[in-house]
Amino acid sequence: MTDSKALYLGLDLGTSGVRAVCIDGQGQTVAEADGGFVDDDDARDPGGWQAAIFGLLDDLARQIKLDRVVGLSVDGTSGTVLLCDDAGQALSPSKFYDEAPSIEATNQLMDIMLEDGATVPPSLGRVLDLWWQDKPAEFNIVHQADWIAGMFCGRFDFSDQNNALKTGFDPSTNRWSFDTRFLPFSDAAMPRILPPATSAGRLSKLASQVFGLSPDCQVYAGTTDGTAGFIAASGLDLLEPGTAVTTLGTTLVIKSVSPMRVDVSNFGIYSHRLFDNWIAGGASNTGGGALLRHFTVEEMVELSTQIDPDVETGLDFYPLVSKGERFPVNDPELADRTSPRPDDPALFLAGLLESIARIEKRGFDLMQAYGVPYPTLVKTVGGGSRNDVWLKIRERVLGAKVIAAEMTEPAYGAALIALRGVRAQ
Repeated sequence: MTDSKALYLGLDLGTSGVRAVCIDGQGQTVAEADGGFVDDDDARDPGGWQAAIFGLLDDLARQIKLDRVVGLSVDGTSGTVLLCDDAGQALSPSKFYDEAPSIEATNQLMDIMLEDGATVPPSLGRVLDLWWQDKPAEFNIVHQADWIAGMFCGRFDFSDQNNALKTGFDPSTNRWSFDTRFLPFSDAAMPRILPPATSAGRLSKLASQVFGLSPDCQVYAGTTDGTAGFIAASGLDLLEPGTAVTTLGTTLVIKSVSPMRVDVSNFGIYSHRLFDNWIAGGASNTGGGALLRHFTVEEMVELSTQIDPDVETGLDFYPLVSKGERFPVNDPELADRTSPRPDDPALFLAGLLESIARIEKRGFDLMQAYGVPYPTLVKTVGGGSRNDVWLKIRERVLGAKVIAAEMTEPAYGAALIALRGVRAQ
């Protein structure tokens, strides 16, 4: 049983800023704070991350008593890495998820990938590029979330299953997907992998003094920002097969809880381990960006009032943000198909919304063919979640209940991970 006065803190490091959410035992938000980075260099600098987190905690301290926090967890951008020593001192700059590893690193790692057809983990390639700069004899490989979490618990030798995925960890076997003895540096640098919501230790004495947090506060292994966002949208009670989360932003991204791991590289389907299940997902090149090629946001709001979501349009489009598609169709030459365009703009918009819903359904059908249960509930995040007409169209096309998610912030998902960790003790 959790203490009624206890609070749970989630910290999120994104590409443009940081955010903190503190919740109670019922999952209700009691305090939150956010902050941006000064510039792009600051966003990529570990010192910038640290300063931003300090600012968040100062803000939270004006809202709540931080010594009530009994658990905290951190999420960060997937694939961002750096090297540090045992005290957490950075031994390299960071390498962000959008920085491709060098050809030299990729070629060297290909030589140690023992299985035919094995792919080089991109984050491991970034690590090798960082190591080559000074070739330290002893160091720790940490992801963005690991390094911030280590700032609180004082250890920098661990990561979680989700962040470690792009560094070559196989969560289905709980082992690295390659023989670490063949690395050009000591395999002691590789992090120990913990499932999300597993305690990495109590708050360090120094962190307790600096931040005013209780020394009994536990730091729990976190996750990537994308997985934290999924947890925020679904909630802890719905993390079971049959639940899916669709992001309707510039593009369309679907993720669904699965009892089994599903990875289909041809269609860009891959899975993250999440507690007792998996999250399988894929991203289509359709979405809000394709709609904006024809209408402004204001026009879509107005025209949607003229659409009956229960009536089929008879139109068959494949709207794309740009040429090419990988999921649920693998065709790099696939072109945007939005003609013939009817004279009635409301009918045209309805046809576009309906067509994107069919692409979404095709995605869920494809994943079902590979073993992912078809969803009975789809929670939606992103700009498209605010269009009630589109939600109803999708509900008709998908044959599943579709609702807008109440919570979408990855920081809230990280707070839920801390809550789950405390509950499991």
